[in-house]
Order: sequence, then C-alpha cells, then structure tokens
Amino acid sequence: MLDKKIAVSVLNTQALVRAKINAENFKNGIDKKLKYGESKCARYVKKALIAGGVSAKNSGIESAKNYGPWLIENNFRVVDNVTTVRSGGVFTISDQQAGDVVVIQAAPHHVHGHMAMFNGTHWVSDFFQEKGFYPAQVYRDQNIAYKLYRYSDNNSATQSSPKTQKGKINIVWPIHSNKRGGEFKNQEDILSHLDGESTGQYIIGRSGMWHGGIHITEATTPWCALSGKSPFEAIDFPVPFKGEQAIRCMADGEIVAYRVCKDYLSLAWEAGPLSFSGSFVLVKHYIQPGETESSGLHFYTLYMHLAPYSAYESGSEVQWITQDTLKAFSEMDWLTAKLTSDKTSPQIAGRMPKGARVEWNPADSNLNATGNNHRKYGLVTLKGLPEETSSTLTLGQRYWVVVDNHNVKPAPGAGPCWWRHLLPPAKEGMVFDKTVSLSLPFAIKAGDPIGHMGYYQAPKEGGYEARYQVHIECTSMDENLEKFLTNPEKVGEQNPLWLKYSPGLALYTKDVSTGTFAKDTRVTTRTGILPLKKVQTEVDKLTRQEYWQLRPENAYALKGQAEPQLLSQYDLAKLGFRTETAEPVSFDYLDGKNQPTGFFRSLIDSLYQAATADTRTSHALVKHNYQRLMDKIDSGSDRYSPMEYWRALHNPDYRDVIQKTIVKHPSDWYFKKGDAIWQPFLNALKKEAPEWKKYSEDFLDRMAWMQDVTTERLGPSLWHMHAIMFLGTMISIKKRHSGLFTVQDGKEALRKIYDKYGKDMSVIVERMFRIETKHFTSGQYQYCGAPGMEVHGAPPAYGWSSDFFLQHPEYQPIGIWSKKEGRGLSGQGGNSQVTDKPKQFVVFDSVESSMEYIVYYINKHGGNYARWYSTQDSAQKLYREECGAIKPRFTNEFSEVKS
Repeated sequence: MLDKKIAVSVLNTQALVRAKINAENFKNGIDKKLKYGESKCARYVKKALIAGGVSAKNSGIESAKNYGPWLIENNFRVVDNVTTVRSGGVFTISDQQAGDVVVIQAAPHHVHGHMAMFNGTHWVSDFFQEKGFYPAQVYRDQNIAYKLYRYSDNNSATQSSPKTQKGKINIVWPIHSNKRGGEFKNQEDILSHLDGESTGQYIIGRSGMWHGGIHITEATTPWCALSGKSPFEAIDFPVPFKGEQAIRCMADGEIVAYRVCKDYLSLAWEAGPLSFSGSFVLVKHYIQPGETESSGLHFYTLYMHLAPYSAYESGSEVQWITQDTLKAFSEMDWLTAKLTSDKTSPQIAGRMPKGARVEWNPADSNLNATGNNHRKYGLVTLKGLPEETSSTLTLGQRYWVVVDNHNVKPAPGAGPCWWRHLLPPAKEGMVFDKTVSLSLPFAIKAGDPIGHMGYYQAPKEGGYEARYQVHIECTSMDENLEKFLTNPEKVGEQNPLWLKYSPGLALYTKDVSTGTFAKDTRVTTRTGILPLKKVQTEVDKLTRQEYWQLRPENAYALKGQAEPQLLSQYDLAKLGFRTETAEPVSFDYLDGKNQPTGFFRSLIDSLYQAATADTRTSHALVKHNYQRLMDKIDSGSDRYSPMEYWRALHNPDYRDVIQKTIVKHPSDWYFKKGDAIWQPFLNALKKEAPEWKKYSEDFLDRMAWMQDVTTERLGPSLWHMHAIMFLGTMISIKKRHSGLFTVQDGKEALRKIYDKYGKDMSVIVERMFRIETKHFTSGQYQYCGAPGMEVHGAPPAYGWSSDFFLQHPEYQPIGIWSKKEGRGLSGQGGNSQVTDKPKQFVVFDSVESSMEYIVYYINKHGGNYARWYSTQDSAQKLYREECGAIKPRFTNEFSEVKS
C-alpha cells in the first residue's frame, strides 16, 4: 500500500538535494549554466514511490513515457476527462491532487518523455517544476500527450467520500439571480425572489398535502428552464426556454443515486395525456465545522423533475466542446476592432479552457466570420467549464473564438457535467428510466450544474396547469441532527455574525446633546435577532462605555455583557431552528373535513407564539386569529376552509418560523399507492373524483424511488429542512472590505493572530507584513489586504495552496488587482520583480484572511518564513536579516497589555 505522504516527502528531499548540488556546481564553475535536475526524472519518481510502499517489481523501465503499465500494476488508475489548464505561463492539470503522477510522451529532443509527481503545490521530478507539469518549453508549445495517474488502494474510481472529510464545506444557492449568471446578495435576497412562487411551499403545499421541499419554476427563474421535444411545450410556451443557467448543486458532496428519463413521462388525464419529468439527482453531503463528530451532520439534497435526456439531445446540433485552450474576444471588442476588415486585433477578453461547453450554430451567418488571419471564427455562448477549472470569462456570455481545425467538436450528448462520469469507459454506464443506486458514488462540488427545470403538466379540473419546475429537498437520517443544531463545539464564536436579545433586557437612551447614555425604564418584551454587521456601536463620551444600537427597539443595550448574545452562523438552535416530529396517518393534512390536530396544530401554535411576541401595533390582532384557528381545530368541527388554514400557515410576516422548522416526517418518495399512509387520501378520491384517484395512483407508483436506493439507509421517516433557509444560514459569508485597507485594519487582524497563535508567530507575521507592505501603507496592501501575493494560477486559489482554502473557505480570495510592482527588497528589481508592466495580485476580504494564509505557509515550511521571499539560501539569509531589524511594534504593544 502506498503512503503518499512518504512518497511526496522523499521526492521533495531528493529534488532539494539535487538543486543544492546543481547550485554548488554552477557557483564553483563546474557547470557553465545552472542545471535543472539531472535528466533522470523517472528514476527520482520511481524511488520515491517505492519508498512510499509501491512494489519495485517490473520497474526496470528505460523511458519515463513507458511507466504507465507499471503504475497500473501498483493500483494506480488513469484519471479520465482531465484538461490542461494554462494560467500565466504555468501549465496545470484539472483535478490534480497530491500524490498524482503524470506520464508524458516524447517531445522533440526528449525521446524518453517525462514523469513527475504532484506534491500538493508543485510538480516534482528530479527538480521542482515552477511552470507546471510540462518540464520544458517544447512540451508546452506542442501540448505533448500525457496521462494522469492516481493511486487507489481498492482500485476503484471513487474519490474520497464526504463522510470521511472533516471541515466546513462550500455552499451556494441553487440558482443564479439572472440569466447572465449573477449571484443573489444574501439569503433574504433569494428568499424574496422565491416569494413569487405560487406552488410547492415548504411543509404544506397548496393542495393541503405534506410537502418536504420547495419548488422553483419558470415564473421566477426562467433562465433555468430548458425546452425540450414535447409537442405540448410549444403550445404552452411558444417562446422556447434556452436554459442559460443550470440548477446548481448546493454543497460539496457526492452523487449517490439518480434517475435520468430518456424522455418525458406521460399519464392519462381527462383532458388528454399529461407530460412530466421524473428525472432526479440525489447528492450526499457531510459537514463538520468542529474538531469532533459531535459537530458533524450527514445530509442529502434532492433535485427532482429535472429536464430529461431528450431536452439536451434536441440542442445537440448547437452544443460544442472546445478541444484546446482558445483566445476569446468579447462581442464589443470584436466589433470595435473590425477584425474582418482591418489589421487591428481586438482585446483578448480571456482564455476559454479546453473542455469548455459552448453553444454555437454554424449555419447562422451572424455567428460566423473570417479573421484577417484567414481563420474561421464563431460567436459562441459559454455554457459550462470542465471540472476543476475556472476562467475569467462569464458563463452565459457570447465570445468570438477560432472554430476551424477541429478546435471545437460536437458535444457528446451535451447535458450536465456529472453525466461524463457515466460515459465510457466508466464502470457504471448511464441507465435510463430507472432509479440507479451507485455502488461507486462520484464527487460533485457546490455550484456544479445539476440540470435544468423540466416541463411539468399538473392536472386540474377541466385541464392542466403547465410550468417548468425543479423540486429541491434537504433531508437527513443523521441521529446527531438535534445536537448539531446546538453548535456543541461553539464553532465561529470568535467571528459572530448575529446579535440576539431576549425579553427583559435593560434598555438605554442616548442624550444627543451630551453624547451620554442613561438607563431607560423600558426593557425588551420580545426576542430579536439582528445581523451583527448592521448593528452600530456607540460610545458614551463621559464613561467610554460602549452600547449596541437596537433599532427595532429604538434604544440601546450595554455592550460586553452576557446579553445580548453574539452568535455564530452555526448556532442554529439559538438562531431559531427547532425540530418537530410527525407520525401522520395520511399525507393529506387539509382535506376540509378532518381537523388537522397534532403536527399541523403545533405549527399554528408556533406562529401564535411569534405573533404574541410581535410588538407592532399593526399586527396586534394577528395572535387572536391564530388563537381562533387553534380553537376551531380543538373543537373537532368537520367543516373548515383548507385555504384559510394554508394561508395562515404561510403568513409572510412570520415566514422564518415555518422555514426554520425541521420536521422528522415520512417521505412521500418512499411509499407507493398500496401503502397505508396513502389510503385516506386515495379512498376519499374513489367516490368523489375517480379520475383523480387513477391519476394519483399512477403518479405515485411512477415517482416513488427511495426504496430503490439500496446503497443508502433512507426512510421511511427523515428529517426535512428548508434547503435555502437551512443551508443558506451556513454559507461562508465573505465580509467584503469597504474602501482601502488601513494600518488599523492590519493591527486588528494581527491582534487575532496574536491571540490565536501566540507572540512568536505574531512577531514573524508582523515583520513580514511590514517589510512586504511598507509598514501597512503600500498601494498593494491598501487594495489587497495582503503581503504581495502575486496571481500565478486560476481562481479560486489563484495558484496558492488550494488545500488551505478548501479547508478554510472563509479565508478564500475574492478577486485580483493589477499594478506595476515595486523594485523589491534588493532595490534592483530582482526576485521576479517586474517593474515595466502591471502585475496581478490576489485580493482578500480582510487582512485577517491573508495573515491566516501566512501562518499556514510558515507552518507548512517548518517555520522557514524566509522561503516566502526566495528558495535560495543567500536570499533567505538577506530576508531574515531585514526582518530581524524591524521592530514589531504592534506585537510588543499586545504583549505589554497582556502582561
């Protein structure tokens, strides 16, 4: 069995030793130029792998290019569908992971090819390859063929399962805010957007039935709908939907089950057959923000009623895949430069990576042109990027790219990117029209396309209601859920996002004329939760005591007391999330005859409690209405208005109460028509609406899927959460810094480093920042909040350690900034300083984020902070001397106060 850490460590050591020998040989005049390695790449990689536990059997191979079979003998596998990613002259491979080995074929003057291993930051052979996995320019110029190999001790194609990965995970909204790929600003923004939906409300749907998810339809989000081949679609929606944006996977995880319908399903109805989609994807996730499993939660997200396979087939003639990294020109720049008639060339908008999915109609003359270089160009719409790659280009935008010489090829079946895992040579190929429980789940990331809304004809009296929709659920079978809600390890308490006050909190008033505060006679009479970033702090000019301004109370509260509480985004219980358990005899809660006692009444009671605590005069009577409804439920009356009850439940003034209710409830995806829980509903239809009964029975049997997922323990009852409310609360909030970063920002961030890591680390970080940022005053620092971190890779890590940012997404960079670089420490523009043209630097949301990365970097390199400046010993010595001469004023101040 291979120990990747040992193999990587051995290879790093070998390469470092060789680098020192080469440097000494060059310094002493033995070599006329500084050598890289010793032209024995395969030997170095092989020795490292053998040291890590790989068998030496059959390893006597002469050429690096021929080591593929030996790797496979030792439980390596070929990683399929990878692409070459080029950024700033550095060539990387999509999805490259520490311990991966690349085998490259021969190039001119390099007859043996090349072999290298990725150590997590660099490709290493007999030298550290600063320009990526290709070892020389001739390889890069000619895009020499290669294969990426990954070790798997069970010889399976699976990646690490989310259930074994500790840490926070990336979470995104399931939809974009517009067809151009915009993002919703916050949770309230997307919830307000979805208030426009008339169907599929959480817990109880419009029909009065249990509904464990939410619907998103073309009524609010038409850019996620995709028209297909059904003849009824053109009648109901004459203008076809283009699917400019896809429904997105909400969190990092793995696909464990799916059903891809070849075409729309059809059921008989009195007005004629009705079409609907039964396609779905089930994704399993695990989040553990704390150090132990007590703070962890396994959960699932379900995406139901996705567009069928045929919807993508219908557009396959205009779906293409780029076969190389291509220069992309914006429509406007292309038009301005008039490339087809003048010699001037347009500005390059960016580079479209190999494997990008684009939409282009070669028959449309408006989308085709010939450049002054006599190449054929096409105006393509960027629809998707390959896994593990990114681009500065915007999804949904149109760009001119070269389309001749097989630079683009027709997409194989098109469709969401996760389909590629089911295409040959996958062990489990795509199966149509049945629920597939994957024995080899595959990873999917937050934001990856899941599919598009499918066409759906819902029956109604005398006809049907047509729409495009996706049904999204968030569920869990984890017995730890209720403990998870309490944030047992108090994760995030040092970075609170919310302020919560309870009834009985003493209030204070401010004398504007004197700037002083006095205790009021009033106290709070309700619970309030406010975003901390919107709560202002004011200081008593006389006593210097700080106060929180509570705008809803038109008063102030003392700061620094036990109340108000400052809450983390993981303090879900304190933020209002609560649990209910229901054991119903029927999924039909509001039938108009049987009063909904038990679970439904409990929901109404929770709304009554919220209305009772509501101090708004305009809402004074609402609690009485809820009391009236509870009295009616308790009376057992056999007549009531289901719509009245439903509207009371979905009162927008108390929306959060219902959406923060987590319900353990039987799943309607688990049971079929013959099961007892459906009988009250179906028996009522038997006499009153036989047509409805027949349709409902057929629908239930066609749609049930949960018992077919044999690889997961699901049902019959699961915890159900409102996907947007529950997951959205745990989205990593990027606190974008307003204005320029200041010296005070640096001091406050350093104080957190001091408190967290101690004085010694604080001294190092402060000295590094002072030397790199001109004592927190350089332009680069003011705009970026970082010590000169140059962009040398693709986002989101921009070439820096992706491992760190995956583990700590809250510190992830938010963009780039361009500026000409200074002359550097030497004063001569050395150490890669480029002073004659702009360089790009990484931008952070806070100085704390970049300082946390510096701490990680220092620890990663065994405390050798000088490596930040250079890998050369002489340069590191100079850097240490310069740093040592700098007085760490802030750290000394912290130390004096603490002592």
